[in-house]
Amino acid sequence: MKKLSRESRESLLFLIFGAFLAIIGILWYRLSLALEDAGWMRAFGLFVSRCLARFWSVMPLAAAELIWIFGALGAAAAVIYMGIKGGFKGALGAVCRLAFGAGAIYCLFAVTYLVQFSAEPLGDALGLKSASYTTEELLEVGLTVASQLNDAAARVERDEKGLYRPSASYGEIAQRAKESYLSGSMADMYKKGSGVLPKRGCLLSKAMSRLDLAGYYFPPTGESVVSTDIVATSVANTTAHEMAHSFGIGREKEANFAAFLCCVESGDDDLMYSGLFNGYIALNNALYRADKDRWKQLYSALSQPVRDDLEAKNRHLAKYEGKINDFGNAVNDAMIKSTGQPDGVQSYGLVVDLIMAYYLK
Repeated sequence: MKKLSRESRESLLFLIFGAFLAIIGILWYRLSLALEDAGWMRAFGLFVSRCLARFWSVMPLAAAELIWIFGALGAAAAVIYMGIKGGFKGALGAVCRLAFGAGAIYCLFAVTYLVQFSAEPLGDALGLKSASYTTEELLEVGLTVASQLNDAAARVERDEKGLYRPSASYGEIAQRAKESYLSGSMADMYKKGSGVLPKRGCLLSKAMSRLDLAGYYFPPTGESVVSTDIVATSVANTTAHEMAHSFGIGREKEANFAAFLCCVESGDDDLMYSGLFNGYIALNNALYRADKDRWKQLYSALSQPVRDDLEAKNRHLAKYEGKINDFGNAVNDAMIKSTGQPDGVQSYGLVVDLIMAYYLK
């Protein structure tokens, strides 16, 4: 039997250890779901996330973006260089080393983020009981939100085109969201997180828009990243959504509701308008699918400034429609499903159930 060369043995070891770390991550996640009380696992995950987030918080740019850029470039360069230097075996060695890195990242992802899916549903934690509701009740709540949205629209600042314009910088908006979490019904949950404010995606925001992403939470660095290429009405809500992931809310519909609640409870005009605006969109879409006649009634209740902002959002999203956007949406859908959320990207819209429970309680 031919003896493996030193390079081949090293490559094999990298591959084995990468697979080992990935298996550890999978087993850790499965264990958190199987245990009756996995609180200690979630607490450990949040501790690691806090350490990572505070370590990377010294950087003004999002480390996550640098990792995406240099990670992709470095991986491609390593495979090409080692392929040129060592032929097929060299390229295979580079791939094995990349597999080790991927296994390590997945293990970290499972330990810090996936375990959070073992927590009790957010609605139960907040004392909200989801139940079936009629289209009439959906219209009723939608009209209530539309009325609140119209009132908030009259209080916020607007630009020369009549579109919503935040009254403060992004940093101030994020700080207000943090203060709302700390003073609201999710204060105890928020305190378990890092407390580090989200960063703007200065380098990859256009790419994020093409991939249908407004923001994301990056477990390997514990950072929340919010795109700079989103409409003003999405800024505060997206910020609060990504912050929710940072303190242990994993499910997308629950992060959406946490953002809605953060914004609505804030008493801040900018946050309230953004939260109500995006909450209205979820209710509007649900009613459109259920009863188009009642949907028309709901839409007719909106003031003109709100309609203008909705049209501005639709125009912005339309700029990025195409195959790349569809691909990004498909990747995001697959990633969400891999975390045990069978509805994939559709889970974002399931926030309606929690909003209904909140208003009908």
